[in-house]
Amino acid sequence: MSDEIERNSRALIGALIEVYETLRLICTAFPIPVVLPKQEVEFDGATTIQAVSRLVEIIEDQPISEFEKAMIWGASLQWLSANKLISRYLNLSADPVSRMEIELLIQHAGDALIAYLDGEEQADTK
Repeated sequence: MSDEIERNSRALIGALIEVYETLRLICTAFPIPVVLPKQEVEFDGATTIQAVSRLVEIIEDQPISEFEKAMIWGASLQWLSANKLISRYLNLSADPVSRMEIELLIQHAGDALIAYLDGEEQADTK
């Protein structure tokens, strides 16, 4: 793997982990807490995909606003898509279009989580 591909791969995985950690922390603060596994040593894609997939299925049961549910649901699906695309990126000699797709999905997932946190903050001040 070339240095550039390796740097890009590390950056993508790092961004994916950052969004996952934000999602994980948000889930612990739900009225009915949801525990997503913490990534202690190395990122475990299979475990996190399973956990976030389950979150997508159960978010509707949370006693939070429809806006908040939509933000978490959307962020989770975008994160899952980015996670799955990373293997395509790594297996197809770092296709630049795949990299852009992953970056876009990670950015949108992060933006949705920020919107969730901003909405929660505004609700706290009312």
